[in-house]
Amino acid sequence: NATPQPKAEPVGDAPTDDESADAKPKSIPVDRSSPRATMRAFSLAVQDADGDKPERIDDAVKCLDTSRLPDEARNETARALARRLHSLIDRIGIKLDDIPAETPDTEYVFYRPDAQPTAATGPAVMLELDFETQQWLFTADTLDAIPALEQLTEKKTAPDATDSKVPAASRTPRATMGTFLDAMNAEPPDLAAAVACLDNTGKDAEAWSVRGKELAVKLKNVMDKVKLVVLQEIPDAPDGEPYIWHTSDTGNIVVARIAEGEFEGQWRFTPKTLDALEPLYLALENEAIIDELQEAGIEEQLTFGMQLQRWMPDWARGEYFHLQGWQWVALAALVVIGWFIKIIVTAIVTALVKSWFRRQHVQLDATTSRRALRWSGAVARAVFWFYAIRYFELPAGLLAFLMPALRLVIVVSLVWFGYRLVDVIGSYIASNKEVRLTHFDDLLIPLLRTVLRALVAVVVILFVCEWMGYTPTTVLGALGIGGFALAFAAQDTLGNFFGSLTVLFDRPFGIGDWVVIGDVEGTVERVGFRSTRVRTFYNSVITIPNSKMATTHVDNYGARRYRRTKAMLSLTYSTPPEKIDAFCEGVRELIRLHPYTRKDYYHVYFNKFSGSSLDVLLYVFFEAPDWSTELRERHHLYVDILRLADRLGVDFAFPTQTIWLEQPQERAERPDRPTIEPGSRDSESVGLAEAARLYGDVYGPPPTARGPVVIKREPLSKLPGQDGPDGDGE
Repeated sequence: NATPQPKAEPVGDAPTDDESADAKPKSIPVDRSSPRATMRAFSLAVQDADGDKPERIDDAVKCLDTSRLPDEARNETARALARRLHSLIDRIGIKLDDIPAETPDTEYVFYRPDAQPTAATGPAVMLELDFETQQWLFTADTLDAIPALEQLTEKKTAPDATDSKVPAASRTPRATMGTFLDAMNAEPPDLAAAVACLDNTGKDAEAWSVRGKELAVKLKNVMDKVKLVVLQEIPDAPDGEPYIWHTSDTGNIVVARIAEGEFEGQWRFTPKTLDALEPLYLALENEAIIDELQEAGIEEQLTFGMQLQRWMPDWARGEYFHLQGWQWVALAALVVIGWFIKIIVTAIVTALVKSWFRRQHVQLDATTSRRALRWSGAVARAVFWFYAIRYFELPAGLLAFLMPALRLVIVVSLVWFGYRLVDVIGSYIASNKEVRLTHFDDLLIPLLRTVLRALVAVVVILFVCEWMGYTPTTVLGALGIGGFALAFAAQDTLGNFFGSLTVLFDRPFGIGDWVVIGDVEGTVERVGFRSTRVRTFYNSVITIPNSKMATTHVDNYGARRYRRTKAMLSLTYSTPPEKIDAFCEGVRELIRLHPYTRKDYYHVYFNKFSGSSLDVLLYVFFEAPDWSTELRERHHLYVDILRLADRLGVDFAFPTQTIWLEQPQERAERPDRPTIEPGSRDSESVGLAEAARLYGDVYGPPPTARGPVVIKREPLSKLPGQDGPDGDGE
């Protein structure tokens, strides 16, 4: 209004006119036909020059009598004087309605200092009629008197406004009016800044987020059709009575200072002004904007809803059950369009997800995908409704109900979509062999689903809280203050939660592993968010709280690569040493031949003289993936040992005790045995000699220390059908 633009850009989603964007601004005629017209033209020209039209300062110069100014640098001097005169008039304060539009006199004194009320020759702000052009101009004497008038009208130093909590943009009625006009005249209009100039006291916050922008556009529309805004005639004091800019039988446009509340001290357009905007807009709907703005190329600013309303016939603008007919039709259309959007978005998302799964060579379960992906369409539909209803000029009361309701629908749709999408992710992990590296994923996937669902819920809740005006830090702070006692009371639940994290990150076991947790032994059947279920070997199920996982040792037999077997093979005392050697070497060869035995570490040695047997130690490891395979391969090895013993004529001893009753008689001595006489002092030397002879007979002279044990990995024998050392089959 006060700063004319070449053509107002459409507001909101109204259709744009590309040609108008390139149109050049039209020059504004400088009306100097009366003292009031000259004062208005001068004030508006300098006002525009201080804004975004610096070239308008020349129009202000046209209102001055520059005949006395020196020819050298006349234009620059005149422009500077115009600005100083404008500042002086602004300091004095004006009201255009008090300046005569017609006068029989040829001079008009606008201002003379109170110190010289009668001095006709004293400094004054005067306008005089130029007889040649019939234009009213500020006199040359006025330009000469500007320095003196500046000293006489100098204001007392005002308190520093920088310390005020009130923003400068709304500290006075003039500042608020200027801020509003600058925001609405920007390209494109800054609706947020314009809405900040409106007092929304008593308005619903949800409805205001939509209606505030509509009211700002309608207020600018009304003002453009009423009169030009001259900021200099609007009070510039931070205190004072409400400023009435326009009055009419339909309603008034008033700027008033807010007395209390969050915006205390700010000047804004009053709630009564906003309530009167709708009837004011309708009353002036068919009126044209004022001539000055038309000559500058200004056009109406209309929102999409305002344009749509104008396109409607009279019958569609009739009111039916608190809404106009076209609004009922628009709401019905939104329902139908939303249904189509749901179907289309669901189809597109489903096609994209299935295509991606096919590229990954993973089969997606049809039921899971249908249940999850259809909620993507529900989210899109709710979002479409939420943003579409704001363009149909709906009443504030209806918006106050619909906006929160649609927010709730969006939240529920997002949460449910996130829950279902977790199932799709779990199906992908469970079906993709490249992602599933170990059987631990059978444990991880259910736990991961639970964690992701909780994460989805938390993220959506924080997002919605911020969306509704509550910052996440505020929400988390409230939860922290009130949640301390709750956390103390639910410490067992928190312990189980961190125990779940221990299982998740440490991976102490997987589904199907044979474990010993404390005094519980069995096979892991399921790991949940709170507890782990173990099926014992007597087929019962024990539930272990996950909190114990952080403090109890877990022995995982299922994680073994090798499964140890240790046994004593008890031979009878009648077994000769040669057969014991043959038997031990034969068992070693069986270990080397069996496919599931560990070849780099095993031991088979005559180990102990027991009470009724000669014990041979069997120490061997099985490389078996599970317990069932271990049992089967141990069975095969043991049976083969029995067969070997039978072929070598080696008998296994029983744990028996024999009582030998013998009649004393003369014992026949072996001819090769040395004779040890009773009471002989050479018995020790005889034992030493016999031991040396025995060692030499067995191992050969001279006796040397044997090296460490070297475990042979490859079989030393040749099975039937294999080639011998010379390449001949046996």
